[in-house]
Formats: sequence, C-alpha cells, structure tokens
Amino acid sequence: MKNNIDNSLITNRKIIIEIRFQPAPKFLDLKGTILDKVNTLNIIKAADWSIGDSALKIADNNQDELIRNLIQVEINRLSIISTKVDSIEKFVDDFSKLYSAIKEILGELNIQRIGCRIQGTYKTKSTKFSDILKNFKESFPNQIFLQDYPTKDLRLQIVYQNGTYHIGPLDENDQFLLRTFKYPERKNSIGIAVDTDNYLLKTDNTNLNSFSKVKDVITASLAVEKSLVENLKDF
Repeated sequence: MKNNIDNSLITNRKIIIEIRFQPAPKFLDLKGTILDKVNTLNIIKAADWSIGDSALKIADNNQDELIRNLIQVEINRLSIISTKVDSIEKFVDDFSKLYSAIKEILGELNIQRIGCRIQGTYKTKSTKFSDILKNFKESFPNQIFLQDYPTKDLRLQIVYQNGTYHIGPLDENDQFLLRTFKYPERKNSIGIAVDTDNYLLKTDNTNLNSFSKVKDVITASLAVEKSLVENLKDF
C-alpha cells in the first residue's frame, strides 16, 4: 500500500483503525448475528470471543496481555487492532470486509469519525539511548534546555490539521514500550518511538460513508509514520 514503511526498520508496531458512528440501537438485539457473521469472515484465526452489554469482542487470545489481534463492535463504533500486521493491504482489506458485514446487518451507518492510529518502535543507527537522546537535543534550539535541569528523556508532541504525532528516543524499559506492547514476543530494543493518530470528522460538507475515506486516513497515518522514521533512522 502507498506510503508503507520498510519492515526492516520496525521493531514493534500497533495499528488501530476505528470508525465511530451515530448509535445503532438494533446492535443490542443483533450481537449474536454479528458474531456469527464476523466469524465467517475468518479475519482472526481460532478466535476467542465475548459478548457484553455494550460491546462484542473477538480476539486471538483470552488473556489481554497475549492478544495480538482484536476486533471490537459497539453500539456506536467499530475497530480492528493488530500488533501482528504481515501485510497492510490484507489488514485494510479485512477491515473493509468487516465494515461491509456490519453495514449488511445494521444498515447504513451515519459515520461521525474515522481514525487510524499507529504506535511503533523503530531502529536507529545509534544503539545507545544517550546517543539517540543527544541527537534529538541537537535538533532543537539550545534555549529550550536548562543547564540546571539536565535532560534525561524527551517527548515531542506535534498537532496539525486532522492529526497528531508524538516522537522521542526509546530506552529498552521505556513505559511506552511496556504499556503499548504487553505480549512476551515484544522486542525491547533501543531506538525511537512514534505515536501518530490521524482522523476525519463529519461536517456539513463531508460524507464519510465511502470506504475510500477510510483508506485516505490510513494512508495519512502511514505517510506520517514513514516520514518520521526515515527522517530519524540515522539518529
């Protein structure tokens, strides 16, 4: 898919695609039907599922810290989350099938927001945290760093139209790493961390019901991720 990053730079990665829509009350009576339909799509192999009062969850494990793939359907939102994306194209295609299946059961959805969040850790030329932190500091004016308060870590947040991103150096025991990637296969590698969230909101002049809008948001998140990682990989 356009703007996808070179996989060799990725150490850990989570992709979240979410659609929020006006509440569809019939969801409450059709949770079983939705579960049966989603299971026939076989998006998550050997899936474990649960049905609550307000949400339907389908995952590849029944222990939260071991989940790598998760589908959630609620009265006003639909999401797919994965830390094991072998192919962006297939991941997007799976979400397209999921979206079509939900519309088939609930009817046309009045979409209010489309979002795609990518959280990841990535390789850099330097393998020492202190060197990566130094490279970050040298990218900013000296005036923002106080000599009496030596910088031990750094997190930068940028807000732009329809999105945000956070970047910073990553140590092997960084809380972002431990909190975001809880599974045992997590790679505790020193490098950089990126967290970008891009979205579209419904307005009087914008209809979000076309799946092409979902692809637009995904493409934007991939582009931000790729640009940041390629700009920082030599740190």
